[in-house]
Amino acid sequence: MKTFFTLTTIILIVIASIVSFVLFQHGHYAFSALLVLTSYLSAALWIYVLQTKKVVLS
Repeated sequence: MKTFFTLTTIILIVIASIVSFVLFQHGHYAFSALLVLTSYLSAALWIYVLQTKKVVLS
C-alpha cells in the first residue's frame, strides 16, 4: 500500500507541474503559481516522509 501511495503521489506531482507549465504559457498566472506551490510542497512532504519513515519503493 505504501508503494502505491508513493507512486501515485509522484505521478500527481508531475501532472500538477505539467498543467502549471501549460497554464503559465496561456497566461493564467495565478493558477499556475498555485499549482507550482502545490507541487513544491507535495514534493517536499514526499521527501520528508521518505527520509523519516524509510519507505522502500520495491
